[in-house]
Amino acid sequence: MDRQPISAEGMFLWLLRGDLKGETESEIIAAQDQALQTKYDATKILQRERDNKCRLCKQFDETVEHIISACAVLAKEQSIKRHERVCAELYFHICKEIGIKLDNKHWYDHAPKLV
Repeated sequence: MDRQPISAEGMFLWLLRGDLKGETESEIIAAQDQALQTKYDATKILQRERDNKCRLCKQFDETVEHIISACAVLAKEQSIKRHERVCAELYFHICKEIGIKLDNKHWYDHAPKLV
């Protein structure tokens, strides 16, 4: 597969569609700019906090990098959620392929019944 780099205009097309909440859009922009507020920043830069440890695992400094990839609490929870969403998409496409009629048009709107 030949992947073309995204143009400067294409990089921000999602902003033009206008289908995101303002809060979501601002969080995405802050994440892209690596400007998410963390306890580490509040402690070391703004000097507003005394404790800079992660709110969830309470073991390591709460930095953007820790939240995204190293927090054991978040990693476990998010890993399970990602796994469930992948399985839901597979289920949806398998049902569609073998002719099982589903109520929803899109896989992300469909919630398989629990077993």
